[in-house]
Amino acid sequence: MKRWHSTFTLFAWVAFVFCTIGCDWGESGSVSTDLIHIPATASTAASTPADLPTIAFADTLVELGIVSEGTQVDVVFSFQNTGSAPLILSDVSTSCGCTLAEQWPREPIQPGGNGEVAVRFDSRGRVGANRKEVFVVTNAVPSTTTLVLNAEVIGPSTKE
Repeated sequence: MKRWHSTFTLFAWVAFVFCTIGCDWGESGSVSTDLIHIPATASTAASTPADLPTIAFADTLVELGIVSEGTQVDVVFSFQNTGSAPLILSDVSTSCGCTLAEQWPREPIQPGGNGEVAVRFDSRGRVGANRKEVFVVTNAVPSTTTLVLNAEVIGPSTKE
């Protein structure tokens, strides 16, 4: 039993020494947050809003009205960068497979510049009231803008 205790104590001291030697207690290897830019945090409201892009859509809701089943409807959402920094659209996704975000700018939109998000709604098999959402993810605050398409799809199975 005594031998086990002395072996364990020796192992503990060796582990302690290696851990102490392996740690860099100096400031040379410290981690800096200089490269991290979060515009709004719990401790600050925003870092100069003048330095941020802003996306402003002409319309975020499009009423398609009555659409015949099987019809494909193309919609274009126009927007402008009203901020003072380049606007980057990193992703455009939809809430349903029947709605497809076909085109959007892949290059930065300069302040004052305009762009468009082209969306196609396929009404096949979608009889009834439809609300489809398009999610535009950017480097603006807030980072996600939701665009909405509403349509009433009628078809042979619709009872009036």
